[in-house]
Amino acid sequence: MARKRKIEGKAIARILDARTQETVGYLFEWNTGEIDPKWNDEIPREEKDVVYEYA
Repeated sequence: MARKRKIEGKAIARILDARTQETVGYLFEWNTGEIDPKWNDEIPREEKDVVYEYA
């Protein structure tokens, strides 16, 4: 069975900095069912440093 390619994705949540509440990225769900974060910058963050705000 061939794997689906990521063709279309939609933002399902904003990723906020836990301390400042600034938007630092978005969580996308792809047509494959895969969920990936897309960051606005290159700053490495740990799970405890962010909050997910779902639409």
